[in-house]
This record gives sequence, C-alpha cells and structure tokens, in this order.
Amino acid sequence: MLTLKDKIILFPLWLLTKLPLRFLYYISDLLYLVTYYIVRYRRKIVFQNINNSFPNKSEKERRIIIRKFYHYLCDYFVESIYMINMDLEECNRRYSFENPEVIERLSADKKNIILATSHFGNWEWASNLSVHIPYEILGIYRPLSNKIFDRLFIHIRGKYGSLPFPMSKTLRVVKDYLNNEKLFALYLVSDQRPGLEDLSFWTNFLNQETPVITGTERLAKKYNLAVVFLEIDRIKRGYYKIYYRLITDNPKLEVPNGINEKYIRKVEEMIYSKPELWLWSHNRWKYTPEEYKPKIKI
Repeated sequence: MLTLKDKIILFPLWLLTKLPLRFLYYISDLLYLVTYYIVRYRRKIVFQNINNSFPNKSEKERRIIIRKFYHYLCDYFVESIYMINMDLEECNRRYSFENPEVIERLSADKKNIILATSHFGNWEWASNLSVHIPYEILGIYRPLSNKIFDRLFIHIRGKYGSLPFPMSKTLRVVKDYLNNEKLFALYLVSDQRPGLEDLSFWTNFLNQETPVITGTERLAKKYNLAVVFLEIDRIKRGYYKIYYRLITDNPKLEVPNGINEKYIRKVEEMIYSKPELWLWSHNRWKYTPEEYKPKIKI
C-alpha cells in the first residue's frame, strides 16, 4: 500500500500520467533518443543477446531490431506508469482477450490454473484479467530493490482486483486458496534467468543453451493446475490482443520437463514473430552450460 510519503514523492509522476497516452508517447520518443544514443542503456547486453539469438540475420536487420526494441522499451515504460491513472474501461479497450472459451471450459470443470506469459509486450496491463475470467488472479512477483517503486507497482498490479504477492509466499497462498476451495489463477512471468538453485533444466532457446525456470511445472504437477499460455500481440501503439493457448489440462500426465519445454517454445514463437517486443536488456544468458550445467541424474 502506498504511504502518504510515497504519494508526495510520486506526485509529479501522478501528474504526468493525467495526460492522454498519445502525449506520453511524445515523451517516449524523446526518451528513446536519450536512452539509445546518449545513455546507451545496457547496450552491450542488448547487442550481445540479439546478435547471438539471430545469427542468420544480417547486421542491418539486427540493428533494426535493436533500435525498435529501445523504442518499444520506452513505450512500455510510459504505458506502465500510465496505469496510475488509467481507468478499467480504457484498459479493457486497449488490452483485450480473445478465445475465452479456453478459460470457460476449465472454470466449468472447477480447474485451478496457471496463466504463464513472458516479458513480451506489455505484461503489466494484464492486471485487468480479474474482470475477464471467473478466477481470482494471484500475481507472483519479485520485489524491486527500490521500495517506493515496489509499492507503486504492487498498487498498479492490484488496482483492478488482482492480488499481487511476493514469490516467497507462493506455496502459502496456494494452500490457503485450495483449503478454502476458491477458484484461482496464478499469473506467472517465468522466462527470466533462474536462480543458481534452479538450473536443473536446460534447452535450446533462441539459438543458445539456456536454463529455464522450472517452478511452473512443479506447481502444476504438485497441485494439479492446468497451464495456459498468454500469447501477447501488439496490434498497434497502445493496443494489444491476448490469446489463451492451452499447454496442458492434465499436468500429471506430462513427461518430466514437458510443460517447461512447451512453455519456452511458446515464448520463442512470440519472440520470432515480433522480436522488438521482448526484454532484451535482461542478462538472460549470464549462466553458461560449461560453468553451471549440472549432471542430470536419471
């Protein structure tokens, strides 16, 4: 919850987001020039990630992706802070969900679910999920180091009815909802780099041997949760469509790491479709298999 001190500190930001989004995009255009040409934000990591992921593209094609990525990163920033004052009606107009029959069938069967997505497009605007599906949305997040912005994003993510909570409380929250027989959907963004304690599953992702977070599969199998992938498509600036893609409705029948593999392939397909929309500034390939890949015990 935002404190009075938080609100005072964030007041200029709040005032800025009272402007229509089309005006904030002018600010984004300016931020792009500063970020790309002057600050050169994480340029080394971005160039390395994109060069390694698209070896078959020409240097010119890769640089186009890089510039588009920086421009979209600034759009993502202004869109995210715009949520401070964006009402639900506008959010629904800009962030719409297709093929609801996938979720309707699962809810009719009283099946709790995991909604798994990626750091692709604007994943923050998915806060309006709670008014589109008959589930209580439980949003798992990693706390930010900046406490004021951490509280701000908790406020933003919960403003339409979702319940954000830190990753450390996942098992406790899930057990509470199961004990009270409440229908819930865990919202997970699981394509980031796993911690050193979770390097058990590696696969080829974007042309590189990559460790993948295994929590989605472990939760699905432990609590018999269906897994649905949220495929994000940016239609135009400020407008998105989301498609529900069923990964499994019977996780216990999946082979080991089968859910993890299906999930990462969905992420990869999205990235290949519009590569500029993925979060390339993250140091995704910090861990190399030569240094960290464990011996798999069968």
